[in-house]
Amino acid sequence: MYAGIKKNKQGIFNKYNELFLKESNTYDVLFLGSSRAEMHFEPKTFDSITHLNSFNLGVSGASLRVNYTLLKTYCHQHQKPKHVILNIDYFSLKSDIDMLNDFPRYFPYLKNKYLRTELNNIDSRFNSFYYNPFHSLPFTQIEYLSTSLHGWLDIPGKYDTLMYKGFQTAAANERGQLSEGTPIYSFISKKNRNYLDSIIAFSKNNHISLTLVTTPIYGGGYHQVINKPNLVNQLHNVAFINHIPYFDYTDSLKFSDSTLFFDNEHLNFVGAKKFSTSFSGVFHNIMAQNTLFNK
Repeated sequence: MYAGIKKNKQGIFNKYNELFLKESNTYDVLFLGSSRAEMHFEPKTFDSITHLNSFNLGVSGASLRVNYTLLKTYCHQHQKPKHVILNIDYFSLKSDIDMLNDFPRYFPYLKNKYLRTELNNIDSRFNSFYYNPFHSLPFTQIEYLSTSLHGWLDIPGKYDTLMYKGFQTAAANERGQLSEGTPIYSFISKKNRNYLDSIIAFSKNNHISLTLVTTPIYGGGYHQVINKPNLVNQLHNVAFINHIPYFDYTDSLKFSDSTLFFDNEHLNFVGAKKFSTSFSGVFHNIMAQNTLFNK
């Protein structure tokens, strides 16, 4: 079953093949974050504007700890990128839960010892998942058998063809639900601040240019948190102290149109392309300014 999963040439498992099976990839830029990074940073548009080679490393449900783990794992196996662009979801920084969303997705790749060790530090079952297939089997269910068959038969699944260089979008005719939820008070937990600091330190130590971004949210994020200005100011202070840029797109009127969104937290393809065009222009200008400054 796992051999078939690794034969997928498109979709999420081809993305994992790029990260955990192949060696010495040479991407200039990695996009890092949760599903909002995965669905908002469109590499084709970004590459065409910046003339760089990017890959979207965003993973659904990824906490800052998981992002840190994925970044370290990637850099251990591949050439280090020149730039990392980390999407910060300030409305989730309160949560200390290190949940590995859809954790069975990692099962086919546990021969990668570095990955297995890092995942086991988050969830102590991973060594058992690797050495005892009867432990992992109940979690795979019919979905993973189906994915394996798609790999063996070389037939892409419904959403596989919608992924490009790690960027995932929804089908054009699909639409989620936009709603006005009850906002909560949030804050940056000590644990999450430590992992954000760890990502910043890791980037500096490995000569990787780090950029922090909060991508568009329907309603500007005010449906999620009641103290948004305070959280944004804290992130600006973190960026200022560490001499790294931070861009908050949540108040941008360019992205206030509901037709650009799949649901409250995720842009649709049209929205992602518009955001990627806007951000890529800003990022390209920053690179040009830095080049002139260094000269």
